[in-house]
Amino acid sequence: MSKRQKRLQRIRQNPKNVSLDDLRSVLEDYGFEYQRTVGSHYTFSYMLSGETKIFVVPFERPVKAIYVKRAIKLIDQIIEEQGESDDTDEE
Repeated sequence: MSKRQKRLQRIRQNPKNVSLDDLRSVLEDYGFEYQRTVGSHYTFSYMLSGETKIFVVPFERPVKAIYVKRAIKLIDQIIEEQGESDDTDEE
């Protein structure tokens, strides 16, 4: 299992106790790009179905579980779209 799979599995198992740094690492592993911080919100962009989309996360410690679950759902969509198999990814 690669490092990025382990990070994703860790937040899947406990979405109620995820730091913004951990969430950011997982998002960036799967192609999200950190855009900017506006006030107390972090903005990420990502490609899905050939379109650039935006994902906004309010800064709270820890990140609320609803945002972690939304991120996981988006990552699952990206994985499905790419037909990705992480078996060969050894970062």
